Amino acid sequence: MGSVYDLLEQAAQAWPEQTALVDEYGLLSYRDLYVQIESLKTTLLQTGIGKGLGLAVMGRNGRAFVMAMLAGMGCGAVVVPLSHQLKSVEITQILFDTGVQAVLDDQSGVIPVDGHHVLMSLATQTLRFTWIDAAAKLAITPLPDAAFIRYTSGTTGRSKGVVLTHRSILARVECASKALQLDCNDAVLWILPMAFHFLVSILVYIRVGAKIIVCKDLLAATLIKEANEHQATMLYAAPMHFRLLAADVSNEQVPTLKTAISTSSAVPLHIAEMFRQRFNVPVTQAYGIIEAGLPLLDSLSGETDPRSVGFPTNGFSLALLDENNAQVSEGQVGRLAIRGPGLFDAYLKPWQTAEQVMQDGWFLTGDLACRQADGRIFICGREKTMINVSGNKAFPEEIESVLIAHPDIAACHVFGEAHPLLGEVVCADVVLRHQAEWDVEGILQFCRGQLSTYKVPQRMRVVVQITHTASGKVKRGTPNIDGTTGKIKG
Repeated sequence: MGSVYDLLEQAAQAWPEQTALVDEYGLLSYRDLYVQIESLKTTLLQTGIGKGLGLAVMGRNGRAFVMAMLAGMGCGAVVVPLSHQLKSVEITQILFDTGVQAVLDDQSGVIPVDGHHVLMSLATQTLRFTWIDAAAKLAITPLPDAAFIRYTSGTTGRSKGVVLTHRSILARVECASKALQLDCNDAVLWILPMAFHFLVSILVYIRVGAKIIVCKDLLAATLIKEANEHQATMLYAAPMHFRLLAADVSNEQVPTLKTAISTSSAVPLHIAEMFRQRFNVPVTQAYGIIEAGLPLLDSLSGETDPRSVGFPTNGFSLALLDENNAQVSEGQVGRLAIRGPGLFDAYLKPWQTAEQVMQDGWFLTGDLACRQADGRIFICGREKTMINVSGNKAFPEEIESVLIAHPDIAACHVFGEAHPLLGEVVCADVVLRHQAEWDVEGILQFCRGQLSTYKVPQRMRVVVQITHTASGKVKRGTPNIDGTTGKIKG
């Protein structure tokens, strides 16, 4: 049985001189990447990190994060990626829940844990290693092959640790490599946070020998410049990034760009069309989930539909189930269930194996979806966020896609509130664009032209900002109550 570290070794042997990664420190070949990770791995082993122990890795996008993650897994440790943007209370909770014994960070965020630390030098940066409990030498999971724990981004409530073994990671990387159709001639413009997108993105690129272009900021001018300088062939990003790029007025093109994939949440149709017109590249939507990897992807060639997450990728199958786990009729909305290679192995706390979680061999994603005649899957919303208006189902994501298309609205969050007669009603918080007027009736009229009556917001208010999770998704469950103007319709 192989390990994730094998991917690195094989890449260094197959493409030693090829550029593995580009960041603010310059170009790094696959040989040099391997040599530096080997050195860091040796240092970690000498420090006492070994098989089954927990190592939290915290940092920003760049070579140091990639090296720390792979060095940790190379030691046989169970790595827990943490965003450098997390607050101290969030870090403390994750460290407590996982029971990791040590933290390795690039010193770009808050100090993750108090205690004596050791500095570990890389060629261009210095990492900080801190023991939480050096005496605790027991494995942090019951799985002997455990390699990775990632906390979900918590859009609907408290997040939970998803545990993956080396075997599962390798299976999903192999599947995703086939789906993304990349090879050693590709260069990926990297924008997403590595702490949330590592297994079926960074590892896939290493698996095929592609170049990873790490951007120093999210300015459209920077992204276009980096893409052209390093001849990017693929953009893998979130809807907010497509919005930024589509709004660029420089008219500078990216002639090497062949594929643009949107993930993390639904991309608004008008944004996808603006991007296509601006760069002459269609936007393809992917459905990624930490429990499964990349089970759904729309067509990378031919006719795409950016509203759809497409079709099952290699080895995956899906079902749309009702409340009794029976298949729904064609065209009906059902609970999205999937099965295939590289599914997660367990939830950490409370401990549940995948077998205990799955229903008749299916993993229920928590999403509601429908399938159209050509087989494409459309995500309708989340089970827990669906709004029940007199027995009619309203999905926040659908309503948000309409609101965000209004020229005066920069961001929005749709949610349900209890109603004594209707059960629930649709409510919306909106952020207005700079200098836009607050025209409630105009916005409602806009919605009535595209939504059924029960989906049109009954209550709306202006807020200063919309709360998002660290991975860029709208934080569900509660309305945004900070910074409201008090202007409410209802």
